[in-house]
Amino acid sequence: MNYIAISELRANLPDLIDQVSDKLDRLIVTVSGKPKAVVLSLEELESIEETAEILSVTGILESIKESKKQISQGEYITLDNLEKKYARTNTVKKCRG
Repeated sequence: MNYIAISELRANLPDLIDQVSDKLDRLIVTVSGKPKAVVLSLEELESIEETAEILSVTGILESIKESKKQISQGEYITLDNLEKKYARTNTVKKCRG
């Protein structure tokens, strides 16, 4: 993140908006040398909001940690194996029906 004085922001706003949106950069705007605001791209804001929403789900962090642990220990099923498993199940049901 880069700090920028509000006077510089005013003078270069179009270019700085392009910089922020192209590079997903953030600018901390200072007034009298003190940080007062942040300029960031819409894409970055939406990403932050989405992350906050996901993390607000009760127990999600524990679930993610447990999933990572299971993956590192090889406790998972591949998409191919999952498709094969359910293809067999559907075939059996069709034969009976």
